[in-house]
Amino acid sequence: MKRLDEIRNLLYARKEVSVNGLSEYYKVSAVSIRKDLAKLEQEGVLKRVYGGGVLAENQTSTAQTPAICFDNPVLYRLAEVACTKIHNGDVIFLGSGRTCCILAKLLHKFSNLSVVTNNITALDDLLSSGARIYLIGGEVTSTDGKTLFASPEDPTNFTQNIRVNKAFTSISGIDLEKGLTVNSIISTYIYKYLPSIANEWYLMADSGKFDRLSMYSAAPLTDVNYIITDSCPAAYRARFEECGIEVSTLEEKV
Repeated sequence: MKRLDEIRNLLYARKEVSVNGLSEYYKVSAVSIRKDLAKLEQEGVLKRVYGGGVLAENQTSTAQTPAICFDNPVLYRLAEVACTKIHNGDVIFLGSGRTCCILAKLLHKFSNLSVVTNNITALDDLLSSGARIYLIGGEVTSTDGKTLFASPEDPTNFTQNIRVNKAFTSISGIDLEKGLTVNSIISTYIYKYLPSIANEWYLMADSGKFDRLSMYSAAPLTDVNYIITDSCPAAYRARFEECGIEVSTLEEKV
């Protein structure tokens, strides 16, 4: 059961879940969520407490479980789809943001991987994955209070010395007219030059990012090669098709 698997992953990541929170997120009754928690309790994964459940004492977060889910199982599923685009021996760029942090947790599945990144929050997971890590320096900042990233103040050095075959990023907003937008001006240095360093750009974006404008323009839609999302509005899908951008949705994966 997909919902049960997602709740299990969220439990491993956060160590606790609430009936009200899960009920609101999945748009189902509290009774349905309590049944799910009862199944997890039978598995020995969860211990029931008032209002929800906590991770059983004999359970530990495994390498297969993302450490940062931020209360949104959709991000985990987007990262799983992104994993299907990665192969052993790839040289990839991993951007900042929550979804990229989750993707970093899943990279242990691959061998001989090289990762160029500005994602400081994901560094521990990247190091434990066994990949070769190349960390980009620059100003350190955060736009959500949970993830840290750096961007080079001199983009010339960034573009001249780095080449990857695949880039994986998230985004703050997507708009048909304004393209990709972000909340930090230093992030624009990365997005602006990604097409010149990467053969393929994979953008992971939940459906809430469509028709959203953030403060700074980062790149036109045409710079992206692949969109990974839970659901794509018809107008955007039509534009992506016109631009030759391949779209993968969680709806299609069901």
